[in-house]
This record gives sequence, C-alpha cells and structure tokens, in this order.
Amino acid sequence: MNISSLISRYFHSSINDIEFQKWVSISLKAILDFLENHNGFKIHSDKLPSEISKKFISLKIPDKGQTIPIVLNETIENIIKNSVHVSHPAFIGHMTGASPHFLLICDLIISALNQNVVKIETALSATFVEMQTLCWLHRLIYEKSENYYKNILQSSQGSVGNCCSGGTIGNITALVAARNNAFPELHKKGVYLSYKNAQCVRAVVLVSERGHYSIKKACAVMGIGEENVISIPCHFFTNKINIAELKKRIQNLTLNKVKIIAIIGIAASTETGNVDDLSILARICKENKIWFHVDAAWGGAILLSNKYKNLLKGIKKADSVVIDGHKFMYLTMSQSAVLFKNKKSLDSLHQSAHYIIREGSVDLGKTSIEGSRRFDSLKLWFSFKVFGREGYESLINNAIKNAFLLAQLVSAHTSFELTSQPETSIVTYRFMPKELKMRMELAKKIHFLENKIFAKELKKFDFGKTADFLRVTKKINSILNEINTNLQKEQRKIGKSFVSRTTLQTIWKSQEIVVLRAVPFHPLTNNETLAEILREQEALGNKHFAKIRKRFMKEEAEAIRFFSDFLI
Repeated sequence: MNISSLISRYFHSSINDIEFQKWVSISLKAILDFLENHNGFKIHSDKLPSEISKKFISLKIPDKGQTIPIVLNETIENIIKNSVHVSHPAFIGHMTGASPHFLLICDLIISALNQNVVKIETALSATFVEMQTLCWLHRLIYEKSENYYKNILQSSQGSVGNCCSGGTIGNITALVAARNNAFPELHKKGVYLSYKNAQCVRAVVLVSERGHYSIKKACAVMGIGEENVISIPCHFFTNKINIAELKKRIQNLTLNKVKIIAIIGIAASTETGNVDDLSILARICKENKIWFHVDAAWGGAILLSNKYKNLLKGIKKADSVVIDGHKFMYLTMSQSAVLFKNKKSLDSLHQSAHYIIREGSVDLGKTSIEGSRRFDSLKLWFSFKVFGREGYESLINNAIKNAFLLAQLVSAHTSFELTSQPETSIVTYRFMPKELKMRMELAKKIHFLENKIFAKELKKFDFGKTADFLRVTKKINSILNEINTNLQKEQRKIGKSFVSRTTLQTIWKSQEIVVLRAVPFHPLTNNETLAEILREQEALGNKHFAKIRKRFMKEEAEAIRFFSDFLI
C-alpha cells in the first residue's frame, strides 16, 4: 500500500464517512454484547489458554496490510470473545471489576486527543485537568486550605504529587523520595558514595507481612535490594502490623546503625483488605524521624465514605500516599496517583531538558519517573464530576456491605471458616467439611493456648496426646489446602463464577493455609450472587473431600478424634 492510499484511508482529517461509522458501529456492538453478556457467556471462554495461544503464534510481522473489516473480525472472534468477563457480578476474585459505561466515552476521548501529559506543549487543557485532579485527591487526604491548592495551581513551584500508571510506579516514586530524604546526595552520586559519606553499611524499609510485592520490586529497582525490605509480623485474623514487634525491630536496627529509609503503612492489604493502625505508625515515624509512607492503592477511596473513613485515621500524617483509581474508584485500567504532604518532596526527582520540561514550566513530567503518559486522569476527573463525593460514598458503602454480608454467610455456614476479619471489601475464608468444622474450631482455640493449659484442654476434650494432636492438625490443614486449591481451580474452570485464592499465616504454627479470597465490590453483586457462589463451592468441596476421606482415615487413625461424631 503506497503512502497516498495510507493517508486517504487512515489519516484523513474527516472521519464522518460511512465506512468509518460502520467500523465504529461493529466495534461498539461487539463490546456491548460482551459487556451485557447477551449470549450468556461464562466468566471466561470455554477454550483453554493453550488453544487461545495458538491463534497468536505467528512470529513474523505481516508484509501486506489487510482491510479493517478483516482485522476487526479477527479482533472480535479471537480477542474480545476470549477475554475475561471482569464486569460480571459473579467475578469477585480480584480488584479489577465493573466500571461505569461512561468511561468508554472517556477512553475514546483520551485516544482521539492523544495528549501526552509529560509536557504542556502536547497537553494543554489536560495538564490543568491533571493538576486539579491531583489537588482533589491531595485535599481528600491532607485537608489543607483552599488557598494552599490555589497557590499550587497558579505556580510552577512545588507539586502535590504525580499521576501514574499504577500503584507500583506510585510506590517506587514515594520510596525514591524517601530514599533521597534519607540520603540527599544519592540521587546524583549513587548508593556507594552516599552510604560511605553517611557512614552507613545498610539501609532498609519496614512493612508488614501483608505488604504488596511492589515494595520489594521498588527496593530492587532503587538499588536498596529486596533483602532489605524487612517484613514485620501481623496479628492473626486482623492482619494488622504487630506494633510491639515493629518497635523491637526499630530499636535493634538503630543500635546496629542501620538506616531506616521508610516505614510503610498498609491501607488496605491486597490479600485481606485490612488496614494498619496509621495513627500509631505516624507517631512512631515522627518519634524516630523516619519517612512514613502509606500504600492506600486499594483502601484510599474509603476516604470518600463518611461512614468508613475513620478506618484510615492518621493517613494525613503520612509523608506520601499511593491511591489507585482503577481499583476501588471503579475506573478502567489504568489510573493511579502518588501524593506528598510536603510540596517540596518531589524536588529531588526534578528533571529538565532543552526541548521539554524547561525550568519554570508547568510540565508535569518534571518530577515523574514515567515519561510519556496517556491523559488517564480524565477518567477520574470525569467520574468525580458525574458521581460526586456522594455517589462514590454510596458505591463504597455498598461494596463494604457486601463484604460483611459474605462474611456473615461464611460464619453461619456449616462448611466454611472465616479466616480474616473483614474491614473493607475483601473477605478470606476456606471450605471446611462440616464433619470437621466443630472439632477443628475447638482444636484451633486449644492450639493457641500456653503449654500448661494446652495439655489440660487436650485431655478434657479427648484430643489424644500432644504429639498426635500436632501431627493430625497439620495433616488436616494440608488436606484442606489441597481441597481448597482444587475447589478454586475447578470453580474457575466451570466458569459460572470466580473467586481467587492465596495463602495466609495463621495460629497453626509453621504452617500456612490456603484460603479463598473474594472482592465483592461490584455494584450488581448481591446476596443471591454470594449465596450461589458458596453453594457451588460447598458442592465442589464435598466432592473433593469424599475422594480423599478414606485414604486420610486409613493413613491417620487418630484423625477420628477430629470428626464431629467422635464423642457421640
């Protein structure tokens, strides 16, 4: 195809021709059919990943171009129809879910305008939309005066933060700022000279065991090293950072002249949705002169809810905060932001060039780690305008209500065990055969007791000898891990619903348990949806337990003591 044909077909300034409208109509119909699920599609295609992958095995860029209808048809048949229905009310396994339909309009506008918000020369109004959106988020967290934000908007000096592509980039940005605060020379002179001049042999970041994996990724990228991310134990069930253990670790590190770059508060954890005590962490950081960062990628949106915002009490004392729009703010992928209490915190990341980001400009790229970026802040700006704070509050309150509803259904059920305390809109639990549930709950309480009482309670409830008790509980948990893993895999394969899984540390010493993880924040997810998901899981769990019950009883005779009919 020659240049004249390319220009006339695909780069002509007028897009009002009949052919273009036909492409748009076909595309929109395919998208809406997928979203509205007219054909009763399951959560995912019936085709296996291995089958789908065969459609994309050609390794040669096509020499000759094809017509738009041909490529569009291939896109619909091979891509759209084989995508995951993350907007399905029964898809409650991850933080990626339903988004309001008007965001299709936003994404169309973003792509059509093609603004690059790294510089004002390629993003005129977009620059100010992004600055306004950042100020809205900053005020939501830090509650500064209106004049403070007016000065920010009217000046090229200082910044409240950056928009970015996701929580990972947000966490990296915040920790780079924290590192530069701890070692002012490091950004220019590097790790070796900076550590040497500061007479430092090691620098670390402290975060709870529930910290997101992006924290280690950030420290690896920054040259601090993954092994210098120190995980602090959490309390069982509540999953909040153990403050006593944190204080001990700070004292020990300080005595050994190890530099603590930052302490990270989790609000809320990806695995369980629990929130650390941010007020206490803020006080500890202030007392020890340590940067306080809050990873609120999931839970930051809760500040929009008057009913639940106290879960994040103390967040405004953080030096930096990450919040994702594409999670609990219901935006399409991807939109995130990192905010800073001090408008000078990003100065150490300041960059300039001869052709862009000149001194004194309002170019947004002057303090961002990312270079070229889409105008994705439009989606959050547009959503705030459409929903308002009240609309977002209704969405968030409903999502948290769903989580508590699921937790109640699990707790009351004869075949499930709640494995963490719900706070936001994430619930973890596991299938537990009803024959085992009553005695295993009792065994769990005994397991937690101190040695003297432990032996006495074992005898009282006829659990046998200590060695037998510990061996059998470990074996039962291993079997439950196997059942819950297989249950989750099969439910995903069946495709009527989706719940994810993870592993958690519990009171069962030196043993992690496999748990089912639900994120029921879809506005259309309701009591009936949740009950049906549990019914399917119970049936699958019982099926898998029946397969291994005889084998288990044959291998472990003492296991009979853990069945509910043992004492009858």
